[in-house]
Amino acid sequence: MANVLLVDPDDIAFLALKGFLARGNHRCAAVASQQEAIEFVRENLLVDLVIVELKLDNSTGLGLLKHWRDDYFFKNIPVVFYAAKTTPAELREAFSMTVQNFLRKPYQEDIIREEVEKVRGQAWYWAGFEADDLFCKRTGKTLEDRRSAMEAAMPVLQSARTALGGMLDVLVQIAEMTKEEQAAEKERLLSVLKKLHLPVAETGMPGLDAYVEFLEERVRSARWSELKYSLEYLEFYSVLMSYRVDIYALERKSQQAAALLDRLGRNAVLRSLPPSEVHALIPCVRDFHVDEGVTLFNQGDAGDAMYLIDRGRLGVYIALPESAEIKRIAEIGDGDIVGEMALINGAPRSATIIAQSEVHAMRVERADFDRVLMMSPEMRRAVHALAGQRNMDSIKKKAGEIDIAAWSKSASEGVRKMGERIPKGFMGQEEADAKRDAANIAFWIDAVDRQKYPVVSSKTILKDLAGLNSSPVIESASAAFSLAATGTEASLHPLMDLVEKDPGLALQVLQAANDLRQSKRKDLTTFLEDVRMGVGYLGEKRLSGMAKSMPRCRESFMYVSEEQNWYSHLQFLAATGIIAEMACHQMELPSLGNIAFVAGLTHDLGKLLLMNLQPAGFVHIFRYAQENKVPVWESEMLHLEMTSRQIAVDFMGVHCFPSRLKSVVRWVETPEVAEEDGDLVSIVAIARHMCRFCKVGFSAESDYKEVLPLEHTQLWRVIQRRIFPSFNVGKFQTVVRNKCREIVTGKPVL
Repeated sequence: MANVLLVDPDDIAFLALKGFLARGNHRCAAVASQQEAIEFVRENLLVDLVIVELKLDNSTGLGLLKHWRDDYFFKNIPVVFYAAKTTPAELREAFSMTVQNFLRKPYQEDIIREEVEKVRGQAWYWAGFEADDLFCKRTGKTLEDRRSAMEAAMPVLQSARTALGGMLDVLVQIAEMTKEEQAAEKERLLSVLKKLHLPVAETGMPGLDAYVEFLEERVRSARWSELKYSLEYLEFYSVLMSYRVDIYALERKSQQAAALLDRLGRNAVLRSLPPSEVHALIPCVRDFHVDEGVTLFNQGDAGDAMYLIDRGRLGVYIALPESAEIKRIAEIGDGDIVGEMALINGAPRSATIIAQSEVHAMRVERADFDRVLMMSPEMRRAVHALAGQRNMDSIKKKAGEIDIAAWSKSASEGVRKMGERIPKGFMGQEEADAKRDAANIAFWIDAVDRQKYPVVSSKTILKDLAGLNSSPVIESASAAFSLAATGTEASLHPLMDLVEKDPGLALQVLQAANDLRQSKRKDLTTFLEDVRMGVGYLGEKRLSGMAKSMPRCRESFMYVSEEQNWYSHLQFLAATGIIAEMACHQMELPSLGNIAFVAGLTHDLGKLLLMNLQPAGFVHIFRYAQENKVPVWESEMLHLEMTSRQIAVDFMGVHCFPSRLKSVVRWVETPEVAEEDGDLVSIVAIARHMCRFCKVGFSAESDYKEVLPLEHTQLWRVIQRRIFPSFNVGKFQTVVRNKCREIVTGKPVL
């Protein structure tokens, strides 16, 4: 994951770049001017790449690059320029200052991805650090030793900066000094700097050692003002050390957490909680000790904590109505968990627990558990669902369907991400997005918490749908389209590339092109189906006008997790189109190839419409389906009284889309009942199934049942009647699996 800074006053440029980078799981921030860029990088440091518009307000990108190249600390920061127009002189000057590349505006996704890949794994800010493996080999020390050395060095650097800064404040105000006075001051300053060499050497940071020598040279040449300015870099090196210390500590913490989460995952109740959220309990775990014979809690007590047993034995006792004494019914020991249901359902303790030996355990307090629930709506819903279970048998049955290793791995990944240091300049964008459409978000949260179904009536959905004149487009894709639609014919190919990769843009172009075509020809029976031809047919001026008026929706409203979001859904849709086109040639139906690709890309239009009409709805609908092991369409019926596919069918029915696309949208989930275009519908259905089977991207379907190999499905039996008898389905699946692997990894399968 890379942190990319855009320096451009154009908000549209930022939205477009943010969309491109998010597909690669990169972060993006934007500033408008040279001074803002300088301040941003000094405040955040962990900026992997800067992309700069050459023409800035009151300055140029060349001035910004020169400022960094003349700076001791930031001289190696990677910079990419882009501009609509440039001169040979500007190009020569940029490359003379080692600019990474100079791109033509509008920038294109593939090229941006290539520029980011150039800096992956070789961050300029770590260049002054010796590699961990080389450090350990050279010194014979461990990374824990290195972490300790850095922790010891940080206050030394801070102290030196303070001391030197105070001394320089005095020196820069002295107009004249004798040679003897100047020599004495130099000696005082050098004595402070000399004390840094040993602690710095222990950290394995040759870059910092060279920097101390750089400061010493400034002292010897009596360049007081330059020395005072350069002192700030001591703070920068200290900040980088703190990041590195966090990395070492996080690695150790992740290893410890993995063992703890593995234990949590073996408990049926806790395994029923979402692994993407349960990792937040790890910081709440505290060591706890019980002596032999001590009662941990009594039957009927309020549940104030749960306990994870490390070593020791505990007896489980219950009170019987016919006896004055409690009766021992079980014993629990190493690795067991006790008291978890009292936190889940708030009920009194169901048994008395007495230590049979000395017990070492870990404890999670109710207050900490409740705090985690407060921070996570998903966790809260899971806990409410567990609390509603009538007995442990049903909980254990559902938990038995969850893979323990996968659950633990997912939760451990959450621990790693929880401790990741994200520069503050790259935080907060999603929070800002969430404030918009706040009324819809609050409305859905309130309705779901109260279990008010349907949340929105089908009548309301259809009324709002009637006011939508064209297909919604994801905000970042719309921005990229606007950036490329400059009004000049020379930029048509970049527009074609964009449209061919995005379902909303593809449907926008096809609808507009067919509206125009039918108004000219008065032919309502034939359609333009190729999106690249559609771009050419409309021309730059009409496309530029479209860019200003297309309805938008935000990708953040499909964010379920880092693996389940709009960008992984877009990968699934694009893969479905690619596999559908490939399947046409494999099944000797080449005439369907082009339309099959477009149909695969656009077959799930309903999700886009849903995010436009009810932005907060998708995540709640999907999570309900996941938690209750039902298909997404069933959850949509509960929440909306209709499915997103029905919404798409109604929308396409009143707008000018190719009829074959309408057939795919209508019947892709039930190709056996397709009344028209049966071959095309079945081809896209097969491609969709194979992408789900190969786990390409996020299908936006719940995992309520296993996806079977194609030859064992009803879908195959439907298409089998339409293709030649000698077709080898096993070979076909192998070819498709290889293609899917290539799509996911970006590397050809040999």
